[in-house]
Amino acid sequence: MAQWLLLHLGAALIGVGKSGFGGGTGILTTPLFAIALGGRTAVGVMLPLLIICDIFVLSLSYYRKNIDKNTIAVLLPSMLVGIAAGLPVLSTMPDDAFKKFIGLLALFFTIAQAYKDFFLKIDKPIKPNLALGFILGFGAGFASAVAHQGGVFTTMYMLPQKMPNAVFVGTSTVLYFVVNISKILPYWQMGLLTGQGLWLGVQLLPSVAAGALLGLWLNRVLSQQAFSKIVLLLVALTALKLLTD
Repeated sequence: MAQWLLLHLGAALIGVGKSGFGGGTGILTTPLFAIALGGRTAVGVMLPLLIICDIFVLSLSYYRKNIDKNTIAVLLPSMLVGIAAGLPVLSTMPDDAFKKFIGLLALFFTIAQAYKDFFLKIDKPIKPNLALGFILGFGAGFASAVAHQGGVFTTMYMLPQKMPNAVFVGTSTVLYFVVNISKILPYWQMGLLTGQGLWLGVQLLPSVAAGALLGLWLNRVLSQQAFSKIVLLLVALTALKLLTD
């Protein structure tokens, strides 16, 4: 019973995160699946659910018509390079040190962004430079290949730009739809995608759908300021989870 509760909660969070916050709840989802299934099985079961959510989000004109093509042009090439670098080490690398590194970056970003927003009160959007975009894109691809945790890095690039809610989610979804599709064949070859895992994913689809509808509603009703604060909170939770595991 506890396993099923963890899985359905994780599935609902996939839907909420994808349609509401551009995948921002990923840090909460992967641990839930990993506790219930184990790490390698978890990433395999999650991949089809993530892709289904990507397709759902992109089927909505609310998001499809709100995409920042410049951000995609900067991040996507380096994300694919990061995927290529991350896949070969997925099954062998000790991920403890890697998790701590991502956690430190996320914590630094959270503190810096909160200081700017709440103490300096700088409301002007900040456009990151191309070099930083490549570094963050590479990190996003690598982290996504290993544990579906690339959202920390893309959020570091996108959140300071203060994009409207729909643009943030639409742009994130395009990026991760391409990235997730690119992982299908390698995951299959590594034995991470199995018939049993796919059937489990089918059973979790109702929870994914419920979460996606809730996320869509939240994205529409939240102000841009509230949306940014929630995303920043999710990144902070990411940092604490990764550093304390």
